[in-house]
Amino acid sequence: MSSRFPYALLAAMTLLTFGGPFLIALVLWGGESSRWPPDRPIEWIVFGLVVSLVVVLFVACVSIRLWYKPQRKS
Repeated sequence: MSSRFPYALLAAMTLLTFGGPFLIALVLWGGESSRWPPDRPIEWIVFGLVVSLVVVLFVACVSIRLWYKPQRKS
């Protein structure tokens, strides 16, 4: 892994944290009812994927010190 990996992880987390709710809202507005709860399976899938990805990236960002060992230049 390159030394830029933590920054890419942080950028992905930031993008998903701010863009995810807009994506969910955009998909929700496309159905018959734009109210909660979603009425189409694709709305549940998008909601589940966005929430799951945010949780996975959050855990990766919080625990990066435990599993990421950058290569040191000698």
